[in-house]
Amino acid sequence: MSSAPKIQRLVFSSELPENPMANKMTLKKDKTCGGRIRWNLVFNVVMIAMAGFPFYLPLEATLGVNCFYALLWILFLVLAANTQSKIHQTMKKVSNNSQQPPNPTPIKFILMTFIYKEPLDLLVKTLQNIQQQRIAKEIIMVVCMEEKTPEKETKIDAVFEQFKDCFDQLIVTVHPYGTPGEIPGKCSNTNYAIRSVLAHLKQSNPNFDPKKYFVTNFDVDTLFHKNFLDIQMMNILKEKDRNNFVWQPVLFYNWGLDKLSFFTRITGLARNMLMMGALIPLNINIMSVYTASLQLHIEGDFCHPAYQMDDIICYIRWKTLSRRALKIKPIYCPTISGPTSGSNMWQEFIEWIRQNKRWSIGSAEAFHYFIIKAPRIRFCQAFTWACNYLNYYASFICVQSLLLITTTIRLFAMETDPNLQQYFCIPLGVVYICLFCMMVMNKIAVKYLLKDIVVEIIPIWKDFIHWILSLIVMVGYGLIVFYGFWEIFFCGKGVCTHEPSKKKVLDANCLAQR
Repeated sequence: MSSAPKIQRLVFSSELPENPMANKMTLKKDKTCGGRIRWNLVFNVVMIAMAGFPFYLPLEATLGVNCFYALLWILFLVLAANTQSKIHQTMKKVSNNSQQPPNPTPIKFILMTFIYKEPLDLLVKTLQNIQQQRIAKEIIMVVCMEEKTPEKETKIDAVFEQFKDCFDQLIVTVHPYGTPGEIPGKCSNTNYAIRSVLAHLKQSNPNFDPKKYFVTNFDVDTLFHKNFLDIQMMNILKEKDRNNFVWQPVLFYNWGLDKLSFFTRITGLARNMLMMGALIPLNINIMSVYTASLQLHIEGDFCHPAYQMDDIICYIRWKTLSRRALKIKPIYCPTISGPTSGSNMWQEFIEWIRQNKRWSIGSAEAFHYFIIKAPRIRFCQAFTWACNYLNYYASFICVQSLLLITTTIRLFAMETDPNLQQYFCIPLGVVYICLFCMMVMNKIAVKYLLKDIVVEIIPIWKDFIHWILSLIVMVGYGLIVFYGFWEIFFCGKGVCTHEPSKKKVLDANCLAQR
């Protein structure tokens, strides 16, 4: 399927012939009290009911709930350790050349990255990273910009000048601003970009078959291992009906993580562990970097342009509209995604709060979208997914933090029996041990899995302090999520916007080390 690289300049920035979903959204009337009376209220009810357990249930029952969360930590940690072990095994096989993809490649990859206010240097480093892939000259590389991207023409010129001969095709899409039925953000940009690429492929190739194309969607602050596409291809080729799967590489957030504050680092390590131990094994949702067939994109009507969280929305949308029992398959290859950051600790803290709140609002809004679309799929499948989703986002992430606070108030302000206080130390100690193991796992990953991508130097005393503060970080994260769920209730759907996050550009020393 490979061919000589096409060096013509392909920039799509015009309106598509028709976008039925956008047209439908312009005519849709809001019947939910300004976007406030929506199914995401289930989150709020669950949180309030469970957070108040210590005040209306026997303390023995409250202790049982705390032990339940401790068991969840153990379960997620064990599943994460198993996933990380499989990554190590896969990388070892690839390095020993015991697994090689077929040649010529029977499928073709479309890689899509997105840039708005991020600097040109970051985009260049990302494309240089992709250029290192063995099949780089066989892929279609798509850079998705917004009409209001700063210095847009300069960035487009620089991309074509430096990378015009590096890929099979190099395409830049420019998402028009103010399209009716859309909100600005990655969902609408993704929707526009993939529709544009599909129209181009249909026009340029009379034998076009969407089942042979697979789209990898990723943020611009992503670094791939040099064997990523080869490993991903081997995973895809193992499956017969490849439209029934969405592939999720395991994300590590070690993009300069040793230089960032404790709350950013702990959050990054927790997100990595929970992706390996919960999101992927329980088929909850994909995140940031994911791959699916172009045929599934078409059957699932691409990405909903009126929502903000493209990864969660795409998974739900494809599952319900295509009526497929989509399974999330891990790509056992380490992939680096940039954590949120700032120019100083205070700005980093503000950005950390803003992004955590945005994630909570997006997850709540996605739950509403799922409930209204759930009748399209089997009841058992929909019920199981909804329970896992609620248990993770509302219960594990948020209620656990609230319950720790309310339990502490009950024990020290309303109880005098010291024996009860000792029993409650058991689940708390288990969580602390799991957080310690989480940090150890990441240290092992940095040493054996990420050594070709990142370099981290963290003294032991700093690790110890971060571990002591880790529980405080997780509680703070849960409180921000709680605030986000109530913000969408009081402010309605109007608060569901995708504000661009500030990503850390690696300094020259880190780039030289890689």
